[in-house]
Amino acid sequence: MKILSIDTSSSICSIALLEDNKIIKEEHNNNEKEHSETLMPMIDEIFKSTKLSLDDINLITCTKGPGSFTGIRIGLATVKAFADAKNIPVIGINSLEAQAFCGISQRGDGEYVSIIDAKNNNVYFAIYKMKNGKFSTYKNPEVLPISNMITYIDNLKLPTYFVGDAKIEEIENLYLAQIAKQKANSEDVFKHEYLENLPTLAVGTALAGLNKYNKGIYNKEESLSPMYLRKPQAQRQKEGLSDDIAILEMSYIDLEKIKLNYDKFPNIWNYETLEDDYTNSRYYVIKQNEQIYGFVGIRIIFEEMEIMNIVTNIEKRNEGFASNLMSYIIRYAHLNDIEKINLEVNVNNNKAIKLYKNFGFEEVGRRNKYYNGEDALLMTYNI
Repeated sequence: MKILSIDTSSSICSIALLEDNKIIKEEHNNNEKEHSETLMPMIDEIFKSTKLSLDDINLITCTKGPGSFTGIRIGLATVKAFADAKNIPVIGINSLEAQAFCGISQRGDGEYVSIIDAKNNNVYFAIYKMKNGKFSTYKNPEVLPISNMITYIDNLKLPTYFVGDAKIEEIENLYLAQIAKQKANSEDVFKHEYLENLPTLAVGTALAGLNKYNKGIYNKEESLSPMYLRKPQAQRQKEGLSDDIAILEMSYIDLEKIKLNYDKFPNIWNYETLEDDYTNSRYYVIKQNEQIYGFVGIRIIFEEMEIMNIVTNIEKRNEGFASNLMSYIIRYAHLNDIEKINLEVNVNNNKAIKLYKNFGFEEVGRRNKYYNGEDALLMTYNI
């Protein structure tokens, strides 16, 4: 499979052509010109030098952020035009995941902490895992102060690699203080390393896209939406929004608040069933500005976790609340020595299935007519 990959999310514009996971040709340019001026000539040059054309391409990948607002839109508009003209499958990849695959191409299995400077001592970051050749998300992309980010990097279960524009000295001091507590408790602490001189982001984007394509995860429209993670500062101030998102153990008061707005939490369970499960399971709510926008329920039996229910407010779909809940639960499982996470999902709930697959869940079975006559997929995430 021949892949054309484009990255315009940063000051460096990069293009790559790959045959499966092997690089045919890559180019990058950081001459400070607008990407709109350099992108098409670079694509033209890479095709000429390889004697290939769009007609030879089987998959197009492109970064979709976080990063430069203008650059992201230029790249996405270009690949959409190519895909529409030639009916080529296209996949948008978030820049943090692309960075992780740049590291994976050099180190293989490990935990990858991917970081992009978000200014004002904040970072965009995510954590990904490659284990036995299988890729999964440990912490979904988020913007946080560096000091808060470190709390997610507490002796992960594999060698830890930092990729991106990490502020090495500052992160190192915080990280060493974090793992010192574990050393004091005689816990194993895996090595960590800051990776440099990696392939261009276009290469990482192509490798991430190939991974998704092989799992059947690609969709022209949905995957080409820019990922900004937060609105511009002026707009957030105008709307009175906070960057703070909190995930807390559900209280009975939270349950009562959900009851008052239950129509906004589409759920196969009626409220009485939810209330009953609340007494038998562990439930967590996700809040922003003190408003509840989702919840998740889990049960733990020995070394396995069952996700009982995960629901987001219908008015807040596609804003990352479900992803934040999944990241929280996966981290919880890691920290509590859970070996496997199981869940059931309606076979027709394509958005949920896509979300779970993005986090590394795999289909392991099916229950016939489980949801009011519709089948349920059984999915598992192996820690």
